[in-house]
Amino acid sequence: MTRRLSACLAALFLCLCTGDLRAQEFASLVADSISIDPSGRLTASGNVEILVQGTRLTAASVTYQSDGDQLTLSGPIHVTDEDGTVFLADHADLDRRLRDGVLVSARMVLERHFQIAADRIARTSNRYTRLDRVVASSCEVCAANPVPLWEIRSSSVVHDDVEHQLYFTNARLRFSGVPILYVPRLRLPDPSLDRADGFLIPQLKATSDLGTGVKLPYFLAFGKHRDITVTPYLSSSTTTVEFRYRQELERGHIEATGAVSNDDIAGARNYLLGNASHLLPRGFLFEAQAEFASDPGYLFTYDYADRDRLTNQLSVTRVRNKDVFRSEVTEYRTLRDAEIENRDTLPARFLDIYYERELPKLSFGGRTFASISSSSLIRPSSESTDEGVGRDVNRFGASVDWSRTRTFSSGLVAKAELGLRGDAYTVAQDRRLESNLARLASRTAFELRFPMGRRHSDGRREFLEPILRIDASDTNGDVVPNEDSRVVEIDEANLFAPTRFPGVDRRDDGFRVAVGGAWSRESPGQWDIDLSLGRVFNVSGGQGSDGPADESEWLVSGRLGLGRDLSVYSRSLVDGGLDITLSETRLDWSASRHTLSSSYFHAMPDAAKGQDNRLSEWSFEGAYDVSDGWTARADWRYDFAADRVARTELGFDYLTECVHLALSLSRRSANSTSVDSTTEIGFHVSLLGIGSRDEGRAGRRICRG
Repeated sequence: MTRRLSACLAALFLCLCTGDLRAQEFASLVADSISIDPSGRLTASGNVEILVQGTRLTAASVTYQSDGDQLTLSGPIHVTDEDGTVFLADHADLDRRLRDGVLVSARMVLERHFQIAADRIARTSNRYTRLDRVVASSCEVCAANPVPLWEIRSSSVVHDDVEHQLYFTNARLRFSGVPILYVPRLRLPDPSLDRADGFLIPQLKATSDLGTGVKLPYFLAFGKHRDITVTPYLSSSTTTVEFRYRQELERGHIEATGAVSNDDIAGARNYLLGNASHLLPRGFLFEAQAEFASDPGYLFTYDYADRDRLTNQLSVTRVRNKDVFRSEVTEYRTLRDAEIENRDTLPARFLDIYYERELPKLSFGGRTFASISSSSLIRPSSESTDEGVGRDVNRFGASVDWSRTRTFSSGLVAKAELGLRGDAYTVAQDRRLESNLARLASRTAFELRFPMGRRHSDGRREFLEPILRIDASDTNGDVVPNEDSRVVEIDEANLFAPTRFPGVDRRDDGFRVAVGGAWSRESPGQWDIDLSLGRVFNVSGGQGSDGPADESEWLVSGRLGLGRDLSVYSRSLVDGGLDITLSETRLDWSASRHTLSSSYFHAMPDAAKGQDNRLSEWSFEGAYDVSDGWTARADWRYDFAADRVARTELGFDYLTECVHLALSLSRRSANSTSVDSTTEIGFHVSLLGIGSRDEGRAGRRICRG
């Protein structure tokens, strides 16, 4: 009660003594004891706490003279500004607003992370803070680690609280106490600033093709919503300027990366990869993608992108509850050696327009959808051949699909489907086909599902769902060219779908039966498993729209999970002779000190699916925490079909609360004759805590002792 009364009296006294202040600058003071002598001097001691307009101060004692404008404080002193900046000192002389003054033997802490220790700190104009004889670092210092991993020693530092900048004079950068760099004038953003103009951390890079070089990025912001990063890359074999541009729009964004090079390999080279999006009126979304490379080997040699085809695209889409609209114009360019010689016969431009709408008035107890679509595929070649390798194709089509689902009291789910589709084609530069073609396809389907589940007393849950689907379809009219259904693969998504083909040019005919099911079991805290099995049987042995309709392989897939640490997924296709035609398996394992991901893929040649060569590849990626802060990582990929290592990478990372060191060694094998396999060594150093508010807290050295 005495402490509270003293606080009230002190607050009243401060208010009377600062009558020229605005009401919002009212000060409150709490202390163990408060006294006022006849001259009007107020002395507070013992757990003193002062609060002035969002600024909080604690001290051992405070003295204030009523006819002056200064508080004299003795420490330990702790001042916290309303923006979160913390000041620690042994002695201080501050004004009554706690904004201007001098702190002796003090420290300033920005964003609770970056510390600046100084002999003297002077605050002026509620904006600038000057620190003399400074040691600055974001590293933790304790008895076990008395020397910070890195530090900046300077004769003085000025902190601009408005621009959020730190200006160092005679700055000396030290690592583990060893001086490595001297800069007469140094400007750094404080940790509260997300975007600031200036140089970023340089990166050393050495490759077998380009030699040893350095990248020195410079960041430049244009307001709050645009920025560009320009990175000169200089080595013994190349002079390169890289850039990245970003802009956030009110209803979209723009982002582009690129580079211009002059090297000993091919002379002048350049590339551009960009994308943009903008939300148009009435819910339409505009998207654009631009990709360009001056030569096939540029992206691989500089490790800019792992692409062998470039795509330029403009699209406008809209998705609503009742309808879907999509229109796009796409241009393709290949970087593959085997395709460059035949570039004129490859699809170069593609135009597609699609619209689908639900028709509630024609639902007949179910759901009815109608769609119209148009597409054009153009090849550069203008020659008309018997093989049709340079043909151009235009298609216009319309379809109506109806479906109805009913769930019986027993749990049985039945679904009926009807569909009708018509397409008209115009074909140029293919002597085998007429110029005008037409086709009409109808289909009907009936599907039964019987989901069953049970729960055991120990918490285990099981789920079983047998599935039977019967499809009957008939196609009448001309044989049309197949442009969009050349690659066909059975998976969980299309096993029980109306068609297994990804496009509309090829369709199944005849009577087909798909059988299969899914089973899963969950054991809380132990393990869970999912299994799927199915196959499509061609009962009638009918013809497809462009040839015999073959049966699918058996699809076998499963997933095994052991708690949250280990997960194994596998999917295989097995033909009638029990030969595995396709198999892919992935394993993910994580624990307290390591992560591991490994996958294996194998596919046999299949001309019907557009796959001429055997594919077989094993990949491995993992990381292991060797000790506090140290992490070893590896990335390895082996191509069994080519009998070579496609990629190998080894790396070490050291991460603490104040520094991130990364060293990597990689080897990439080229699958093109236009480029050579390359070996690369990279070294990167980041001083965390400077302009990196969150990243600097990712790791932490442990102080012991």
